[in-house]
Amino acid sequence: MFQLAAPHPGIQTISLLPNPQFSDGEALTATVTPKRATDGTLYTYVKTKGGRRKLNWSFRLSRAKALELRAFLLSYFASKIQVTDHNGRVWVGNFTGNPFELESSAPGLDNITIEFEGVET
Repeated sequence: MFQLAAPHPGIQTISLLPNPQFSDGEALTATVTPKRATDGTLYTYVKTKGGRRKLNWSFRLSRAKALELRAFLLSYFASKIQVTDHNGRVWVGNFTGNPFELESSAPGLDNITIEFEGVET
């Protein structure tokens, strides 16, 4: 089970979703900047962002659950969110994707991908 709770830390609303159907992705948010010295030597600098990770989850939801998720996203898009994923890990951060698009794949079923950036607690 996948759980979204907002706003963090004073939780007021919890939305439960089924496990992601298609795939889930996780990536570091570090950036690498190459610089050249005056003598032509190449140096690279890595800028980390305090352990933050970028996460992507794709869901296939019933129409009613998709409308519930849409209302949650509209209400708490700008707030800190606590996510308990399908692997039991707890993340705190913000949604990064905008707009969130619901795509109808079959009658009564919608697909949505959530982009999230946060730290694991």
